[in-house]
Amino acid sequence: MIDVNCSSGEWALDMALKYPRTLVYALDPLLDTKHLPLRIPENCKFRRRDVRDQEGEFDLVHQKLGAFRTPIQEWTPHFAELRRLTRPGGWIQIAESNGMIVRGGVESLVVNRWVEKAALSSGLNPMQLVEALMPTILGAGLINVECYDFGIPLGDWAGARGQHAMRTYLEMVESLREEIIEMNRLERSVFEETILRMQDECLEENAELVIKVICAQKPPITDDLWRTPNVSMR
Repeated sequence: MIDVNCSSGEWALDMALKYPRTLVYALDPLLDTKHLPLRIPENCKFRRRDVRDQEGEFDLVHQKLGAFRTPIQEWTPHFAELRRLTRPGGWIQIAESNGMIVRGGVESLVVNRWVEKAALSSGLNPMQLVEALMPTILGAGLINVECYDFGIPLGDWAGARGQHAMRTYLEMVESLREEIIEMNRLERSVFEETILRMQDECLEENAELVIKVICAQKPPITDDLWRTPNVSMR
């Protein structure tokens, strides 16, 4: 299996530990190896590379929060790369969010506005991309498509699951930090203090982040033009 735009690599590490006989690749052109754990399972391979440079075919291709990495006009060719890496009969799993905190408070609303404006300024449109997921999946000829909306608990109130979700959310906000500060003419201390108060609010209000998860299978027999035959993984 492969995790595209793996960020901190938590998903890939978790899968490698749960399935020790499965080789898990994690790639990200922005991969910061300093933030990886000192001990990485032998079956987990991290690569600093773009999905377009990855070869091979995988049983499962996973991506999370790509809406905050891929401009809307680049989504169709990006998805074609995900499909290319999926072996015939294999699966694509995409987990996306518009980044809006629900059941938060005043500070959460402030951060929501920051995120939405900064994303649009950066050429991203998470809300539109999330709505375009199903048409893209269905138009790509994938089968056995399933779509679920989950309210993911955000923050310490939900234990380890909520802490993981908050770390993932904060990584996304951090990727927009400079745009947020510049657009809103903020002091860096104001940005950081608001983020801390938002986290406290999430704990007090049992806040959530809505995630749309889509699973779809590549047909076992395909004339897919993106397919790379008989290429070994590297």
